[in-house]
Parts: sequence; C-alpha cells; structure tokens
Amino acid sequence: MEKTQAEALDPVEQKAEQQTQDFRRLLDRTDLDAGIVATPDHWHAIPTVMACQSGKDVYVEKPLALTIHEGRVMVDAARKYDRVVQIGPQQRSAPHSSDAVDYVKSGKLGKILLVRAWAYLDWKGEMPVQPDGPPPEGVDYDLRLGPAVEKPFKPNRFHFSFRWYWDYSGGLMTDWGAHMIDIANWAMDVKAPRLAVSVGGKFGYP
Repeated sequence: MEKTQAEALDPVEQKAEQQTQDFRRLLDRTDLDAGIVATPDHWHAIPTVMACQSGKDVYVEKPLALTIHEGRVMVDAARKYDRVVQIGPQQRSAPHSSDAVDYVKSGKLGKILLVRAWAYLDWKGEMPVQPDGPPPEGVDYDLRLGPAVEKPFKPNRFHFSFRWYWDYSGGLMTDWGAHMIDIANWAMDVKAPRLAVSVGGKFGYP
C-alpha cells in the first residue's frame, strides 16, 4: 500500500511536518480530508474558503465570520465545492443546554412571550492600558494580522483579549452572545430573526 506524505517520514520528521505557522501548507497536503479553523475571528473566512477550494471539509469555531459578507462568501464556497462546513456553537453539546431546551419545549412553562439571555462575566475585570512593542519571539505578526488593518503589536490585541477590538472580533456579542442567543433561538425554534436591534454603551469600565 502506498504511504501518505506523513507516513513516509520517520516519527521525528512527522512531528515537525505536522507543525507549521502557515495553514496553506496543510491545504496542499493530499493526505488530509478536513481541518479545524480555530483562529481569531478575523481569520475564519479565508482558511475556510481555501479549504473548500482544496477539497477539504471544515469545522470552524463560532462566530462564523467577522462580517455578514464574509459569512455569505463562506456559505457560497461550501456549496460551490460541495464541502461539509460546520460552525461550532458547542454549547449545544452541553447537557444543561439540551435539558433546558427540552424543558422549554415540553410546555411546562406555558406560552412564552419574552426570552432574555445574558452572560455574567465576573471574571473578566478591566484590561490595563499597555504600550505598543515587539511581538513575542516566534510570532509571525504579519501573518497573524492577515486581512486586518495593519497596527503595531500590543499585548491587549493578542491571544484572548483580541476579542475586544473591532479589527479582529465583535466583542462579547460574538464571543458569548453567540452562545446565549443560539440557545434561546434553539428553545424557541427560531431559525433566523426577522429583525435585530442593538443598543449599548461603555457603562462598566473606563
């Protein structure tokens, strides 16, 4: 039986071969059938579309994309190249979520006229101001920025807290709101909203 590209290498070489900073190297491999896109949100669309183009199925973390336009392009790519693309609002896999949805659908609460959802993040705290500086050693900062606007490296824009910047994400609404609203829609059999309105402000932190 013919060996795959990875199997033809010895174990040490295999490990090195499977680690890369550039996802495009993985798309070129013929021994991979699918991939997971678990990047900052602004990098969800491009790898997903390119994976579809290379004949690979995709599991992409929520939120699906940074903009509605990106989301439409991703859906169109999945259909055009006949790929399986699944978005991961993984809260649906939690027993407490499915139990709550089952209880709502049982009718024991009567007719439901209003649903509220929220995320109480008492662990978040403030984010201190930090100066610009060089990226950590080994980080390809240009590649990490990708389609985002070019700006100097700042620790606040890196790793977890990238979510609080429009360049890379949609804040708590696309971080936790995507989970909570999805469960509410699931319980109420809402496939897509007919209308969306948003209000807000900076009330808690300077």
